[in-house]
Amino acid sequence: MMGDSEAIVQSPLAIRGLTVSYAHRPVVHSVDFVTPPGSMTAIVGPNGAGKSTLLKAVLGITRRLTGEVRVFGQPVEAMSRHVAYVPQRSSVDWDFPATVIDVVTMGLFRDLRWWQPTRHRHRQRALESLSRVGMEAFADRQIGQLSGGQQQRVFLARALIQQAALTILDEPFAGVDAATEKAIVEVLKQLKREGRTLLCVHHDLATVRDYFDHVLLLNVRRIADGPVEEAFTAANLQATYGGRLSPMQLVRLMEPVAQGESRGE
Repeated sequence: MMGDSEAIVQSPLAIRGLTVSYAHRPVVHSVDFVTPPGSMTAIVGPNGAGKSTLLKAVLGITRRLTGEVRVFGQPVEAMSRHVAYVPQRSSVDWDFPATVIDVVTMGLFRDLRWWQPTRHRHRQRALESLSRVGMEAFADRQIGQLSGGQQQRVFLARALIQQAALTILDEPFAGVDAATEKAIVEVLKQLKREGRTLLCVHHDLATVRDYFDHVLLLNVRRIADGPVEEAFTAANLQATYGGRLSPMQLVRLMEPVAQGESRGE
């Protein structure tokens, strides 16, 4: 059986004792979490639970008060090449004067020097990533002219071009149409089939069982985590949401999904 230290070395992401505090108030408190390789994990919890803060602390965008973060056993700072990030769409300045293909090519920043122009091979890689999300025809469109769903697809393409072993997404389905959500889910599941690991802040409890194989339930502290069929239980959900879910909601969330159906449709 694999020991804790071996699991941490092999895990795409291992968090130990992570705490983030704003104005002397912990918003994420002493969180331990190890992401299984090749998994697709949802982070769920109520508003203000610290879900996005946890991701930003992992990435070094937000300062950690305590704790360590390791990617494949190494400090995350030394492994940034292996991590791709899709931020919340609402956090992006969409008035920035850049085309779609410019934004996607930004994902190659670790391979390019600031003085080097993008070359044909870089554009081809960007077009391939755009093709995977159905946005190749919009390559020369200004990013601010796209719909919300199209913008989210472009940011996913920027993550794809990095070919990272670990992709972290902050609410990728927020504010997108049903067709875009379905397209994004299919791309993420394909990445999982390729052996990539995905960690995703997710707000729709009704689709957790459909989309993900692992789950982390968070409300400032880690409440539970594990395979969806083991950790996504009525008791853990009530503990995470402070008893605010109705019995009817819980019954619905615990129902198995029929073959070929989706709770999100």
